Amino acid sequence: MEQERIISKRSLIHIKTAKVGEMDITHVSYNLRFWLLLFFAIFSFICSIFIIYRYLSNRKMRNGLHNHCIVLIIIINVLLIVTDIIWTLVSLHNTGRSPSATSSFCLIWWLFDDALYNSQTAILAWASIERHILIFHSKHVTTQKQKLIYHYLPPILLIIYIFTFHINVLFFQSCENSFNFNDLQCGSQPCYLGRNFLTIWDTIVNNAMPTVIITIFNFALLYRIIAQKKRLRQPIQWKKHRRMSMQLISLSAVYCFLDLPMVIFLFIQLIQDKDPDVSFISQLYLFIVTYSITLLLPFVVCLNSLTIDRQRHIRISATVTLPLYKKPFGQKIETIA
Repeated sequence: MEQERIISKRSLIHIKTAKVGEMDITHVSYNLRFWLLLFFAIFSFICSIFIIYRYLSNRKMRNGLHNHCIVLIIIINVLLIVTDIIWTLVSLHNTGRSPSATSSFCLIWWLFDDALYNSQTAILAWASIERHILIFHSKHVTTQKQKLIYHYLPPILLIIYIFTFHINVLFFQSCENSFNFNDLQCGSQPCYLGRNFLTIWDTIVNNAMPTVIITIFNFALLYRIIAQKKRLRQPIQWKKHRRMSMQLISLSAVYCFLDLPMVIFLFIQLIQDKDPDVSFISQLYLFIVTYSITLLLPFVVCLNSLTIDRQRHIRISATVTLPLYKKPFGQKIETIA
């Protein structure tokens, strides 16, 4: 019985391109994707290192509970760049050939690709829930025990679950994986995708559910922040909550606008019985959307950080210059009198 082909989220870019007229555009596709990915990967890596250094070297930022999930997401981003994206670049440079034509390397590549990417999404989903606790129920994270239960433990358990799931479905299934060493990510067709229960579980729980949680909880966070501002009328508390919420909402917007279409595509794949045949433009679009989610995150975090610094600098400058303005004015009045 022929195995049904179901495409995973991170393997959408491996769909075979169509032909335009008599010209095979596959080679053009490899070159264009290589240079696009290389350009953005370099700047994303530099930005990620800057963020990690900045957050860890600053004691106040390092101790801020709302920053921990952000730093963890960026660290995972670095791991994705130095593994999955570098291997993809090598493969694109070699017109699709795998950097190493061995089944063990392909399995490790699949593991790093899916597990790290899903870990990023899951941690951001948890951060969307946790931000409600930090802003509206901060009394639950005051003691060390509470911080362990409500802050440190959930991301650790999520990462353990995701890696355990992917190690199990990739290395310990009775079916036989199919490898194509002349295609990106060795064809990216692990055999567990042919098993309905595992495929549906992976699509709904590991891919769709985190994106839905990110969307719902961030819209709810924005609503609660605005409602609290109108009810309490406390400008200082509002500014603090606004900074904490906008930091997360801006990251979540990347997933809502870019990841949600991918989730919809996966659901369509679950109910289709044939391979999709997409054009070169469609494949290029899927490629850009797939990797832009990962590569854009550091820029969003960096922009938020610089915006907060600029606002803080403006407030400090205004506080310092006001007394200097009043002092000579007061002396002048005193002399005239």
